[in-house]
Amino acid sequence: MKLAIAFIVLCVALYAGAVPETPSGSVLARLDFIDSKLLDIQVALKNHHLEVSRNISVLQDRSKSSSPDCATPTASSRQPDTTTTISKPSQPASCKEVSSNVSGVYEIRVSNSNASFEVYCDQKKFGGGWIVVQYRFNGSIDFYRNWDEYRDGFGNLDGEFWLGLEKMHQITRLRTYELIVELKDFSGNYAYARYNAFEIGSEDEQYRLKTLGSYSGTAGDSMTGTNKRMKFSTKDRENDVTVSDCARSFQGGWWYNGCTYANLNGLYMNVVNYKSMHWYSFKNDYHGLSFSRMMIREL
Repeated sequence: MKLAIAFIVLCVALYAGAVPETPSGSVLARLDFIDSKLLDIQVALKNHHLEVSRNISVLQDRSKSSSPDCATPTASSRQPDTTTTISKPSQPASCKEVSSNVSGVYEIRVSNSNASFEVYCDQKKFGGGWIVVQYRFNGSIDFYRNWDEYRDGFGNLDGEFWLGLEKMHQITRLRTYELIVELKDFSGNYAYARYNAFEIGSEDEQYRLKTLGSYSGTAGDSMTGTNKRMKFSTKDRENDVTVSDCARSFQGGWWYNGCTYANLNGLYMNVVNYKSMHWYSFKNDYHGLSFSRMMIREL
């Protein structure tokens, strides 16, 4: 800074000496001349300063890129990290891995190759840890749907819903699961059917009911004889083994054979009719049910 001031003073003196002779009364003109020269010097100094700054910046960048001391340290030469890293806990792969004992909606991720999605976990009934895959209790949701809807799922996890065949496949293909079916008639009578193994195939396999284990419970076994190993059928994709179009005849989507004694996705109605949501062995007839819930749990 001192050098700059000295330089300015020196230049002023030089320019002052170079000012042409003026009458003694022309002092203002002389001062104006000096001010003009000072302004020129200030502009020149500013430009010179900017040029020097740019040159220094270029030299510093070149020095950093060529100096081994400035290179990125290797793993062995890095200083230890003294900061505390809080790792996010991994997402549960099933309701059985959810730490809470409160029933509700949770996000699970069945594998690293799959995106996470929400499920309803029942953490109370039969020891808890159950993923609810189907739930009906008031008939507010229409279950007479097409293939894409049954594949992707529909309804609301806080109400009536179908989780979706693709999610059921992703959940059951990697680990062993069991199935429980809960039922109520319109008189409030309750029963359940439990199967110790359950697996759904891929869409290429038409979501076949690949595995259905041994039965136990109070509702009777209405699935093994007509649904085990069957492909899934909907009103727009019939995969049953008959020519009667079971999905259209029974007004639902299910693993129809020819056709079924279990029709939990049938019509919600309090009548004796094969199109109804029924479980034949419960009352040994096609009487419609008021409540149906299918749940799977990792073994």
